[in-house]
Amino acid sequence: MKSLQTRFSRSGFTLAEVMIAMGIVASVMVALLGMMPLGVRAVREATNLTISGRISQEVISNIQQANWADVLKNYDRKVFTFDNEGFAIKNGNKAKPSFEARVSIPQDTVSIGKTTYNVDTLKKILVEVEFTPDGIKVPVKTGTKVNPNVMSYNFYVANQNKAG
Repeated sequence: MKSLQTRFSRSGFTLAEVMIAMGIVASVMVALLGMMPLGVRAVREATNLTISGRISQEVISNIQQANWADVLKNYDRKVFTFDNEGFAIKNGNKAKPSFEARVSIPQDTVSIGKTTYNVDTLKKILVEVEFTPDGIKVPVKTGTKVNPNVMSYNFYVANQNKAG
């Protein structure tokens, strides 16, 4: 009988062991919860970068498909708005824009290496995509020169029309 009591008294954990285990689990949980905001911010920034790139590609694709003679008239110094998923907001749509794409087309000749191209052959297209949640431009922190909400893209588009 005595051996049975000795065996039962030694099974299980002591209060000190349980408290140490709970302390370790609590410290790990606090560290994991502290990392959550960083992970959420990283996902949000990656999503915004992906959408900005897709918007710039859509704008350039539209320019490439446009008639070369109308590119300046329809795209230079124009602003295009997009929703939070990167889809273009049409004129009649009342959705609040989350992204704004500004296009500018300099009228300078383009030089690549030692070769110079006329603006009738090759145009440089500058696209700036700004993240504007609910159509509100986020102010830049004082003292910083670069707006982290604006991504700038440079493209070169060749005249693909047969005439013009």
